[in-house]
Amino acid sequence: MTRKMTTRSALAFLAGLALSVNAQAAEPPKMPYVFEKFCYPCHMEGVQTGPVGILDMRTKAGNPLNPEFIRSNARFGYNAMPAFRPSEVSDKALDDIVSYLKALAAYRKTHPGYPRTGEKRGNK
Repeated sequence: MTRKMTTRSALAFLAGLALSVNAQAAEPPKMPYVFEKFCYPCHMEGVQTGPVGILDMRTKAGNPLNPEFIRSNARFGYNAMPAFRPSEVSDKALDDIVSYLKALAAYRKTHPGYPRTGEKRGNK
């Protein structure tokens, strides 16, 4: 009898977990403050300062974007991309940016109509 109750409880827990994961996937990821402050102004569509492909974790050529490439460019700069000192953008903040971009790219795959220019609006 105890085993049945434990099994049922575990199944109920897993079902609830699956529902919460699905609920999270229905919402766009929240933009980290550091991305909004330092990255978004140049990497939003229509600005054309920085490539907008990072919002899909893609290079300009359409290839998958390596997270280390993002970290390296943010830390040391590249072409028009400025370098950000650790006092401006910490290593944890870089990790948050990469996590956000990965989550955003995954969200945009399942929600292809999600606008690049409207991402900032609902996430404040």
